[in-house]
Amino acid sequence: MPGRTTQDAAAVSPVYPIGSRINEAGRLEVGGCDVVELAGEFGTPAYVYAEDDIRARARAYVDAFRARTDRFEVIYAREDFPSSASSAT
Repeated sequence: MPGRTTQDAAAVSPVYPIGSRINEAGRLEVGGCDVVELAGEFGTPAYVYAEDDIRARARAYVDAFRARTDRFEVIYAREDFPSSASSAT
């Protein structure tokens, strides 16, 4: 869109990874990648991760626990099953 300005996507919604933005074309960028282009290349649904955001959040968890105790363990887990393989039922 003519005259459209880049803006921080977090200003639009806090669910986006840190550093996400709305680019000059008015599209969401995650990890520096235009999600419309990603959808065109890989199809949808697609899982898009921003490594710098995941690492920053992991560091924040570690720092928060470390400030309170010496004995802790932070473990990453997820509940979805991102597989493009189809299964026979």
